[in-house]
Amino acid sequence: MGIRMVLVIQACVLICVISSQSVKPPKIYFLHVTSEIDYRFAKTVVTSKVVNKEPTASEAVFDLTLPNEAFITAFKLTINGKEIEGKVKEKEQAKQEFEAAKAKGQSAGHIVAKPRETNKFQIQVNVAAQEKVTFVLTYRELLKRTNGLYNHVIYINPGQVVDDLKINVLIKESSTITIIKTPPIRNELLPEGPEGTNKLAVVDRISPTKAFISYEPSPLEQESGISGQFIVQYDVDRNNNAGDLLFMDGYFVHFLAPEGIEPMPMDIMFVLDKSGSMETTKMNQLKESMMKILDDVKAEDKIFIMAFASSLRYWKQEFVQATPENIIASKNYVNNIKSGGGTNIDLALKEGIKRLTQISGNKGRAPVLVFLTDGKGRVRDLKRENEAEIPIFSLAFGRGADFDLVKRVAAQNNGFGRKIYEDSDAALQIAGFYKEISTVLMKNVSFNYIDGTLYDTEVTNTKFSTYFKGSEMVVAGKVKDLNKLQSGLTVNGTGVGNREIEIPVPRMWCTILPWPPRRPMPFTTPTPPVTTRNPSIMEKLWAYLTIKQLLKDKDALDSTNEIKTLNNKIIQLSLKYQFVTPLTSMVVTLPDQTKANPSEVQTSERRRETAADLAGLSGAMPMAMPKNFPSTPFKRIAKLQLGPPRQIMNFQSIPFNRNAKLQRASPRQMSMIDPQFRGFMPRNHPMARRNPFPTTTRPPVTTRTTTLKTTTTTITSRPIVRKLEKSQIPSFGITLPGLETPLCFDLPMNQSKVYNLMSSSSPAKVFKMNGRSGPEMIDRITVTEDVQTVSYDAQPTDASKTPVFQTLLETTSLVARNTPLGLQFLANFPARNNDINGILALFKDYSGNLVDILIESGEFVAYVNIESSSGTLTVLKATTKEFDDGICYYLDNETLQQFYTNISQFEVTS
Repeated sequence: MGIRMVLVIQACVLICVISSQSVKPPKIYFLHVTSEIDYRFAKTVVTSKVVNKEPTASEAVFDLTLPNEAFITAFKLTINGKEIEGKVKEKEQAKQEFEAAKAKGQSAGHIVAKPRETNKFQIQVNVAAQEKVTFVLTYRELLKRTNGLYNHVIYINPGQVVDDLKINVLIKESSTITIIKTPPIRNELLPEGPEGTNKLAVVDRISPTKAFISYEPSPLEQESGISGQFIVQYDVDRNNNAGDLLFMDGYFVHFLAPEGIEPMPMDIMFVLDKSGSMETTKMNQLKESMMKILDDVKAEDKIFIMAFASSLRYWKQEFVQATPENIIASKNYVNNIKSGGGTNIDLALKEGIKRLTQISGNKGRAPVLVFLTDGKGRVRDLKRENEAEIPIFSLAFGRGADFDLVKRVAAQNNGFGRKIYEDSDAALQIAGFYKEISTVLMKNVSFNYIDGTLYDTEVTNTKFSTYFKGSEMVVAGKVKDLNKLQSGLTVNGTGVGNREIEIPVPRMWCTILPWPPRRPMPFTTPTPPVTTRNPSIMEKLWAYLTIKQLLKDKDALDSTNEIKTLNNKIIQLSLKYQFVTPLTSMVVTLPDQTKANPSEVQTSERRRETAADLAGLSGAMPMAMPKNFPSTPFKRIAKLQLGPPRQIMNFQSIPFNRNAKLQRASPRQMSMIDPQFRGFMPRNHPMARRNPFPTTTRPPVTTRTTTLKTTTTTITSRPIVRKLEKSQIPSFGITLPGLETPLCFDLPMNQSKVYNLMSSSSPAKVFKMNGRSGPEMIDRITVTEDVQTVSYDAQPTDASKTPVFQTLLETTSLVARNTPLGLQFLANFPARNNDINGILALFKDYSGNLVDILIESGEFVAYVNIESSSGTLTVLKATTKEFDDGICYYLDNETLQQFYTNISQFEVTS
């Protein structure tokens, strides 16, 4: 019996498995998603490794869905030790090659992006018994700023527990990152109300402009399997209204989201479909959404509500002020709308434009038309009717809605279209759409560059009809004269009362970024010379934005010749920059022995689909099935049930009293416990206010007091210990001068052996800490301070962050904490210290600084400079790992051998 494994990547990444009825699903033993966000431009790499543990060969299918805003840039398959890469080609050429390969009986995969809809790629390969297959997909997208936040969403649903599951997101910005949020794992339905925080997501602020987010649930923490969306939200500093102007390798991008501008009063026309097809559920959801929308209308705004079917119905014959009384009356009208009749979209839109034009004119108010329909119809050219250039924002509600028409109307009239899905959150979708456009700050915005600054034919749109609060305007292009770009520019728009708003971008505001980047290499390996030109991030971003703009321009065209001209431009850019776009495809041709089923991308109208849809929608290219493929039908799953967010962290009440241990841990006189340092030291000590390690954002320990009869018991409630694997918990961490993030490492210690962890050679201070190695980590330490010796055992069930032991040796701090597998040690060196020895003193003579964090082979690696007191400079290559409540730069044993020769040198004889 064959195995069909379907991996679906949707919105950002969605991975699921569909198996046949009687065979176990293939084992996904490795699933890593890494996203590098450079100045809002995200590069996401999905690496999935699958093993066939069955005694016979079986079929594995890699099936993915891409979000509308993303372009695939690379796909690689590794099977039987052979790497096969996909190639981006013009759509018709790719189709011919695909058909030719299929006709010859060869295996082939075909990625095709189709306009206006989500895109699927499917490739099926034959996996021998005990054989492994690796799929690597790369795609890019520009994060859109909505309601004041950039949202990066990663769907993940492997359908099983994955031994090695990891999501890493690195954010690099030119301005200070002001806020980072990681909501809990959630399903596709929009949440209502505050979401809280993902308790297993670790956020590490590397610098003011860099942040690293990691999510690495252990197999036990995955319960029956992770299912839902992993989300990162962030924003950057907006104190300077000039925005971010960046230049790299001949190309620039200008991000602008000015704040502090008085909102314009709005004239809002709601054009609502009440045709017969809107009855029952859809109409109820429309009414529910309008209740939320009307609550958000500002008092200075005016509203007009028109319902249409075959004819038009009005709440009032004129725009009315959004007073509390009128809002109540408008809600009553909406609640009493009855569905019935046909769908005369053309009549409704033209009447809406006419009414808005009559009232708005040029009075310093912002006209907006919000149009919703679930049907199809004909609309004549509205551009002639819309001389006032009123923006139209269109919503296509449900499967039967003509999304092509909705997008064309919006594209022709300075707005944008959106699809509303027939799910239980439809009202939230509509209300969320309105929230994006509910506050207009400026109209008729133009970016004015000095003549001769740019190549006029290689710059994206510099004019924006409407700028909404919480959004962002982006311009990119090829620079002809950098000096002129640095000479400044102005951005002009119209605000309240038709007042002219001018936003000056001062001289020398442009930030010049190096290209090619100075790629650090570990140790003394020389950097290989660059022999071919690789487009910079800024150039790729310009190409991405240009293609997006051309696709939108194409939506607004009716002329065949004009469409053909735009198609040629889109194809040229797509092939040059290797983007899979609506006019290009990616072809993957496999060796014959893989016996893969050729297949083609399919278009999905819905976000959640049946298994039959995933296997092949109507209109799919016929599949050439292998002779040995089973004839038994697959068991279908009715829907991909993402399910509600699971309980990530439970709480329990257990007795807890650490006072005795805390007293034993501090025989010297100590005056306080500093919450920042988490250590025992005098209040006036210079280290008392320094936080040597990242702090947690997880919920604090809470104390609950209960009374039973005459007995009062104090109970401490705290989270259950995270069930981590050893691969997730480094044993040792060291923070060096100049390096805020710790270096971390493990050592090949022998169980039951005792090692010198740290000792002081200073005559003024007698200190020695020895540790006994347990099954995974150190499980007991023995500390000698002056003349007193005390032992401490690891308590793996202790989830609190209270240290087992901590001390200060001059300026060097030392902390030992419990983990689920033993003790973890953190040493902080704010300055070099030559008076200590032991494992934690390996780097005592060094200072360091982070060079950069990069994606390499689908993983993040950090390059760190460390310099000895003698001036010797070494570049370390490290991977990123979770550490305490942040991350660390993990050094492997090969790297560590530069600093010690053998672990036995630290053994202590009993």
